[in-house]
Amino acid sequence: MPFGDHLDELRRRLVWALAMPAVLTFTVFAFAAHVRNFLLQPLATALAAEGQPTNLQVLGPTESLMVDLQISIWTAVVVSMPWILWQLWLFVAPGLYSHERRFARFLVPLSSLLVVLGLTGLYLAMPYLLRVLIGFGMEPPRTVATAPADAPAMGPRIPVLDRDPEAARPGDLWVLRGDAQLYVAFDAGGEDGQLEIRTIPIRTVGALTQQYRLQEYVDFLIFFAVAVALAFQMPVAVLLLGWVGILDTRLLRAHRRHALFVCAILSAVISPTVDAFSMVALLIPLYLLYELGIILLTVAPTQAVAEGGVLRNVVASAMGRPIYRARRTDGQEGDE
Repeated sequence: MPFGDHLDELRRRLVWALAMPAVLTFTVFAFAAHVRNFLLQPLATALAAEGQPTNLQVLGPTESLMVDLQISIWTAVVVSMPWILWQLWLFVAPGLYSHERRFARFLVPLSSLLVVLGLTGLYLAMPYLLRVLIGFGMEPPRTVATAPADAPAMGPRIPVLDRDPEAARPGDLWVLRGDAQLYVAFDAGGEDGQLEIRTIPIRTVGALTQQYRLQEYVDFLIFFAVAVALAFQMPVAVLLLGWVGILDTRLLRAHRRHALFVCAILSAVISPTVDAFSMVALLIPLYLLYELGIILLTVAPTQAVAEGGVLRNVVASAMGRPIYRARRTDGQEGDE
């Protein structure tokens, strides 16, 4: 194909690749409130567990709009990534040999699976991580002994409920067990006669007040998600370096201590905070991914991928009789 035709094909693939995230951005933006609430749930869970209000601050009239747009763009890019990779594949596939295509077919699903696993694990671990971070800025709560049941009441008592009541009168007050807020039934003059529920934040007594901003939390979450997605590509990097002959399994096993040190540096660099808990929380999966790279390079060496025998080699390796073995390329011995 002439060079000009290559450029035309590249432009056409780029247009198709960008069309999907552009359409998805507007689609997700229509449901941005639901996506935002889904992303805010870990923080709300952590704040409620520490006895803090779950409301976030919005410090400008356009902040919530810009956050929803930011969330929509990032969500559209992540969801449409398989489509973008597919368009890239359609551009480069005609210039590859059949055995070279097997490498791409092995790496792209592996990379996508690692990203999904990393982001899923991050979302599940985020409430615990946030709870530890929130706890750094808290003091032990003030307490008082429980009065006997027959003791005279000191004032009006506010009921503590598990969920909002089905019906209430204007001015009724209640507190939910899983939320650090006081709820008030408010008559806003609606035509349907329904009462609005408004809140008054209540928090544990202390010198510091935990109050977070929506934009800062979303930036924190996106930064952490990108860092985790990139960190979870370590097995892919190990495979690539092993396939081109820079690394081998024997060399990787011999330098585990050095790998642990490098993983510690990476976790300190990509961690969005400077506390030791966040660094250790990243260090452990990073090193486990390094070990996963060794396993993948053992069961999927270059020849196994090129000949399409990865699955057969996995089964044979599990039985102790691998069909393909990774070659040594440490510069001391010749390739075997």
